[in-house]
Amino acid sequence: MGTLRILATMAAIALWSVGCAGLAASEKPNIVLFLADDQGWTGTSVQMDKSVPGSRSDYYRTPALERLAGAGMRFSNAYSPHPNCSPTRMSIQTGKSPARLGSTDILDVVPGTPTFARGFHDRFYVNKPLNVHFPITDIPDEETTIAEFVKAHAPEYATAHFGKWHLKGGGPGRHGYDMHDGATTNAEGRHGPPNPKRIDGVTERSLAFIDRAVEEGRPFLLQISHYAVHTPIIARPETVAAYEARKGGTHTNSGYGAMTENLDGSLAALLSKLKEQGLEARTYIFYTSDNGGEVFREPTNNLPLRKGKTHTWEGGIRVPLVVSGPGIEAGSASDVPVNGSDFFATFAELLGIKAELPANQDGGSLVPVLTSAGAGSVRRPTEDFVWYYPHYRNMKGVFPQGAIRSGDYKLVKFYETEDIHLYDLSKDVGEQTDLAEAMPERADALHARLTGYLATVGAKIPTRNQDYDPKLDLGLEPMQPAPSPGRASRN
Repeated sequence: MGTLRILATMAAIALWSVGCAGLAASEKPNIVLFLADDQGWTGTSVQMDKSVPGSRSDYYRTPALERLAGAGMRFSNAYSPHPNCSPTRMSIQTGKSPARLGSTDILDVVPGTPTFARGFHDRFYVNKPLNVHFPITDIPDEETTIAEFVKAHAPEYATAHFGKWHLKGGGPGRHGYDMHDGATTNAEGRHGPPNPKRIDGVTERSLAFIDRAVEEGRPFLLQISHYAVHTPIIARPETVAAYEARKGGTHTNSGYGAMTENLDGSLAALLSKLKEQGLEARTYIFYTSDNGGEVFREPTNNLPLRKGKTHTWEGGIRVPLVVSGPGIEAGSASDVPVNGSDFFATFAELLGIKAELPANQDGGSLVPVLTSAGAGSVRRPTEDFVWYYPHYRNMKGVFPQGAIRSGDYKLVKFYETEDIHLYDLSKDVGEQTDLAEAMPERADALHARLTGYLATVGAKIPTRNQDYDPKLDLGLEPMQPAPSPGRASRN
């Protein structure tokens, strides 16, 4: 991080703190959300499911995350709200599903956005078998973010968001964050050594914010939102060299392993700072990812899970989640299914906010699970988990699709073929045994629940394109077959 950037950051923090002098020292809890980018369920050295040895990497090293898991709770059934980044980020901020919000793809595909990618638009939105809609690209003003909710009901809290935002419209400052890096996207992460993926810069600004909050006697809500481990792969050369000397198995990419370990170094610095400032006993840390690991061009893989980022298969949505903090049993584990949309209600309860949550929440508070050694349950306004990706990414074998998990069962639907597929995740985490034909009543019931939820939230469903010309389809590739024929849905 350059000297000018450090000076500018410190000046901004100084301006933010004007007027804070005289505040009494607080013993209220702090919350840090540490969000990795594209880090899959198997992308760390922490075994997320103690019954599944393959739920940890045999190559990547994340010692700081191991320490965090040893001090807190790991979740075996943690999910991102969406298999792609912008929708997940909006869901985390609001506690609502991407389908409800209308945020179902990244903002870069929409003409007129600052990061508009014409290649994405032309390949995946023009002349496709189904007409697909554009996603919204920014948190609507009528929505309340977790930072805005905290500022309204616990104004003593300082709030900050450093790193990747990937939602346009003014950035975090327009949505309740006192300190931030602006409306950043993936582009800022394409930064090489000595600050690869801007890991060090994001970390330094976060730690400076913590120091200032302590100096002013203010509790804080901080999101550290890293650009790693999103491609392109960029890491410190010395770390890459160390991985080149290691032998992998499931994972073998030395650059990706090095980038993963460099990211873990940020968590290590955070843990050290909290200890230095005497904040360990009253700070909750949530470590997770915005979606599953990227498998296109094979920088990593998510085995034993199927597929990866942009897919509604488990590899695209099941993610690492480790939580530590007051009242959480050290070294505990939970098999309770949880979702990133749960963070809003969870943070509000942990901070002691009694006000009614904004309307139409999909998530629920994880506090009963966090304080019960991983048992307990989560009460949500929306009972099921729904993932909705009604878009194309042909080169990844992704076609408009939706999925729903209810209990141990998960249904996946493809809108081009109207096929539905059913899996019992308690026995088949890799989604290899399709039960749709063997359990038609359950499949039809879950399909009805998926269809009903999407109708309730006003989700836009793809329609047949009568003018589709495969000769002009810039992104045309054959539909990748499912592992079983599936069965036609009943419309």
